[in-house]
Order: sequence, then structure tokens, then C-alpha cells
Amino acid sequence: MDMTKTNDHQLSQLSVLAPFLGILLLFTVVSLLNIPVLTTLWRHGFDDGTYSHAFLIPFISLYLYYLLAQANKLQFRQSVALLPIVLLALSSYLLFVSSHAQISIGYWFSLLAVITSCILVLYRFNWYIIFPCAFLVFIIPSWGILVPILQQISVNAVTYMMTFTGIPTFVEDSFITIPAGVFEIAGGCSGLRYIIVAIAISTLFIFLYIKDTKKALLFFSIAIIGGLLTNWIRITALIMIGQYTDMQSPLMGDHNTFGWYLFLPFMFLLFFIGNKLANHEEALENSKDKADANAAKVNKSTVTIALAIVLFSATSNSLLNSGSNQVHMTTQNVAKFNKQSNLLPFITFYSERQVTSLTIGQTEFSKHVYYFDNNDLDNKPSYYDNKLYPESWQEVRSETLSENNNNWQLLLLKQNNKHALVAVQYQYIGQTFTNTRALKLARIKGALTGNSATELHWLVAQCQTDCQTEVEALSQSVMH
Repeated sequence: MDMTKTNDHQLSQLSVLAPFLGILLLFTVVSLLNIPVLTTLWRHGFDDGTYSHAFLIPFISLYLYYLLAQANKLQFRQSVALLPIVLLALSSYLLFVSSHAQISIGYWFSLLAVITSCILVLYRFNWYIIFPCAFLVFIIPSWGILVPILQQISVNAVTYMMTFTGIPTFVEDSFITIPAGVFEIAGGCSGLRYIIVAIAISTLFIFLYIKDTKKALLFFSIAIIGGLLTNWIRITALIMIGQYTDMQSPLMGDHNTFGWYLFLPFMFLLFFIGNKLANHEEALENSKDKADANAAKVNKSTVTIALAIVLFSATSNSLLNSGSNQVHMTTQNVAKFNKQSNLLPFITFYSERQVTSLTIGQTEFSKHVYYFDNNDLDNKPSYYDNKLYPESWQEVRSETLSENNNNWQLLLLKQNNKHALVAVQYQYIGQTFTNTRALKLARIKGALTGNSATELHWLVAQCQTDCQTEVEALSQSVMH
């Protein structure tokens, strides 16, 4: 009898542990096969203060799957399901295309779709197993699209709150002027980091403890409003402190820490409210039903199909071995190449660069050609941090030159009494483009050709007045 109880206990433990170990193995395999994508996530997410929470997200996701395994809600499939395999094949194809086309948003979300589809292929479907994987969306650094919206909302809210302080305030765009100085509500003051954390914590709490839809929506709304309000109070308080300390307070140089001091008390209040709304008797807990011994067994055909599809979409081998040139990363010191005007592009990642001089008409141009061999997913002309000219220069106007697939974008720049003409051209498999959007579309169309090399051609000339002579000389050159 004792031996039977021991075997039943071991079988029950196996039925709990095996599905979770399967999740752990799945995450490990997919991650190792897609190291280039994870590298970009690390580069753009984990080292950015806005996504400082990203280190915790994978561990939280895995812990949630462990809880699901304990509750007997995570069980292997015993037969092959067609729909999940179709979804996995589709997401794998999208990952393959987007990674070869170097579309950041594409391969980030495609990788997340691949992981989710793999879980649906290997495990019996229920809505619980979707959330822990979807929770990984908080790692993806795509939330920046909300910055302009949140920034404008913050400007309007702080402007209104300042009317109650009695401090004379003048607002222009994102700048708030008070007698003691000028404050800028920049992108970092949009409150995005507080919103992300509020959404992540509230959705996690709802998943674990709140099962009523109305209560869940109420709790989620309180979290969002509280995150926004905390940021508005932070900005208003900093402006008031700046006024009353004549801008001498140490907080003038450490805005973020002060914000977290305000945000943490709100989190305690949020959890207090959440505890009142929670359905503790219905919370995620161990199932009373006896664990099925088959839950610890996985169908071999399902694993074989899933692994074959995932291997097809893997980015590591195809990208890391796609070229022989080393990927270089520029620094601001690159501006030393042009000591006369200090006018050069800031290209973050590239494989090779060539600098030459050429004379067009009576104008001497300095030509810089950057080559991108796709050795790294960020090794591309459309990298978000690339700048075609320094911020100290102002763009006066732009125009396009097009003749026989020889397309150039002309940028007329001004810095104090200096004038310059910059001509930009992107090249990909014999085609030329004047902007990165057209280049991206071409790369998507050509993703399956295996040709991933792109070039950025950048010309600059100093102008005496309005650069019209230089524009005409370049136009004649393009037409001939």
C-alpha cells in the first residue's frame, strides 16, 4: 500500500514538473536559435531606463507557467492539432521574412508569435496558457509610439495644475517658463515608464486574482489613471521646487528617482484596492481533480513538426554567417573627419565605409558610402538612431531628384551663417531610394532572394549662399 502511494505521489509530481520543464526547454531552444533577435532586444530594451523592468519579465512568465503546471492547467497534447501548426508555420514565415528584411517590430512580434504558437502546438489549449507568453510583450521596446501622445497630455495636465500654484507660468510647445527658469517636458517626461509598469503589474494581478470582468476593468483603469497622475504630480512638484529653490535643488538633476518615490506609494494603494476586488476563493490554485498521468507525456510527432518549423525560422545561422565583414559602431568622434564644417552623418552600425572627394561642375563634394551586410539585425541604414546630419544644423528645405532610377534626396541645411547641401541615396539590389520607408518595402519584397546588402550614399558640399548653384550642378550630373 505504501509503495502504491509513493508511486502515485511520484506520478503526480511528474505530471506537474514535466509540462513546466517542457516550457523551460521550449524557451531555451527558441532563444538559442534566435540570438540575433534577442541581441536587439537587449540593446534596445534592457539597457533603456524606460524598460528597466525587462529583466524581470521572463522570470515572471516562467513562474506563471509553473503555477499553471501546479494547477494542472498545463498539459501536453496527445494528438497533433492542425490549427496551431498552421499558426506556427505562419509566424515562423513572418519571422524569417522580417528578420531578413531587418524590420524590428516585425521580428520582435514574430518571435513572440512563434513562442506562443509553439506552446499551442505542444500543450492542450486553454486561455490560461496564453497570458504568460503574451506577458513577454512588456520586453519589446515598441511602446515609444505612445511618447508624443503622452507628452502632449502631460503638457496640458501640468499647465492646468500650475494654475493652482500661483506661480506665473508661460507655456510654449513643450517648454514651461517660470520666473526661476525654463522646464522642458521632453519625451522622457511623458510618463511612459510608469504606464508600462502600471499596465504590467495590473494585468498580472488580474490574471492571478481577479476573475470578474467589471472588477478587472475597474482595477486596470485605476492603474492607468494613477500612473498618469503620478507623472503629472511629479512634473508639477519639480517645477514648484525649482521655483522655490531658485533651481538649486539636487532634484533638478535627478527627476527619475523623485518620480519613483511618488509611484511606489501609489503601487501600495493599488494593491490595497486590488485586494478588495480580488476573488480569492476563485484564484488560480491547484486543481482538485487527480492529475492525468498522460499529462506528463508529449506526442513525438507534434514535437518533430514544431521543431522542424522553428528550425526553418531560426535567425542565428542565416544572419550571423551572412557576411564576412565586421560590424562597426560609430562614436561621436566620427565628426572629426570633417573639421571644417563639423557636418557628417551619425551612422550607428555599418560594415564598411568609404570616403572620397569628387567635383561636380564647379562644386567639390565629399562623398561617404556606408555598406551594410546584415551581419547584425541593426546593421542597416534605417536604424532608428542614424542621423543624416548633426542636430546643430537646421533643415531649410528638401527636394527629390529622380532620373533613370538615379534617385537622390536633397537636404538644404543652415547653421548660423553657414549653408550646406546634403544629398542622400539608399541602394538595394540595383534600386535607389530617397527614404527608408521605400527601402524597407523593397527589403520585405526581396527578403526571400537572399540578398540583404544595402548601401547609403551621402554627399555634402559647402554653399556660399542658398545652395542653388550646387543643386543645379548635382541635378545636371544626375540627368547625365
